[in-house]
Amino acid sequence: MRKNTLLLALTLPLLAAFVLSSCGNKNKKTGAKQAADMTGDTATIPVVDVQESTDSMTTEGDIRGGEFLPQANIKTVRFDYDRYELSDDARGVLQANAALIKARKDWSVLVEGHCDDRGTTEYNLALGQKRAKAVRDYYVRLGVAESAIGTISYGEEKPLCSEATDACWLSNRRAETKAKGK
Repeated sequence: MRKNTLLLALTLPLLAAFVLSSCGNKNKKTGAKQAADMTGDTATIPVVDVQESTDSMTTEGDIRGGEFLPQANIKTVRFDYDRYELSDDARGVLQANAALIKARKDWSVLVEGHCDDRGTTEYNLALGQKRAKAVRDYYVRLGVAESAIGTISYGEEKPLCSEATDACWLSNRRAETKAKGK
């Protein structure tokens, strides 16, 4: 019995070393064959024109600094369940909001995306960001300077109401536009 245990103790590490060493070089390519394979793979990739960054390109507004506050005449828009597309009613609200924002050149604007509590935290954060971006993009199309508008998603983290009802969930599925003076 002792002899078999000793034999097994010596054989097992040798067998493991053999198996591991024989698998190590299986997927390696060398020399000209590797270069030819790489050229063949990249030859089928289409060329993409990339526009270089210039001073005329603008980015999303800076949301750091002072506190963004709700403004009395800027309204909140609501979204359907699991959606980030703007309804006709939401577009009407945003058109009125955009007129106010454009009149106040000294404002920086923050669009907050919110969700109800159904779904995972990660999903709701992503959906809230899509809602905020949809509102921001619409403001830009209406003539608001894109460098003055930032976005943030709070997902389900800042609900207006916590009841498990359709009316409550609707009030939480929103995009709020807040502003601060420069």
